[in-house]
Amino acid sequence: MENNFVIFENDPFAKEVISEEHEEQTEQQAFEVSDLETAAEAQRRVAYFRDEQQKIDKIAETQIAPFLDKIEKIKLWQEQEKEKYAKKQAFYENRLECYMRQDVEEQMKKGHKPKKVMKLPYGTVKLIKQQPEYNRNEEELKEYAKAQGFIKVSESVDWSSIKNKCQLVGDKLIDPNGQVVPGVTVIERDDKFSLVLEG
Repeated sequence: MENNFVIFENDPFAKEVISEEHEEQTEQQAFEVSDLETAAEAQRRVAYFRDEQQKIDKIAETQIAPFLDKIEKIKLWQEQEKEKYAKKQAFYENRLECYMRQDVEEQMKKGHKPKKVMKLPYGTVKLIKQQPEYNRNEEELKEYAKAQGFIKVSESVDWSSIKNKCQLVGDKLIDPNGQVVPGVTVIERDDKFSLVLEG
């Protein structure tokens, strides 16, 4: 391990960090939970390390807070400054759209097939055909759909009922008639570890 840090041999801070890392590794390798006392000690250490992380989070949040306020002010300024340009942009877009629609209308009056694309120095302006929008009354539509056979029926397994009525035998699920439930393989899992710290 020391070979990796040869360039820091005259740096007392580097030596301290290396020493702390070495002590921590030795301590973690040596610590075993073998009885209630060592279990309590392990839990105390877990609580300590959790608390230390929470302290770090609080410090970080405190340090970040002023920057978040500044970011919010900058975003507000950004929106306010853009608004005047957005209104002007919308005005000119509207004028282009009006001109385009009038031009198409005049072409149709003259019996020509209308050109719905206009190429200009800064890009292309188009009138694009859209699909119609459908406003639906769901209740009336449902009645019609039922009468005409346009209703979708989706099937799904009632897994909760199957589990409640069947028994687990080995890695199989057995129904009340003694038959194996097809399509189910049971995989036993280890108990899930949970650690709840008080306070």
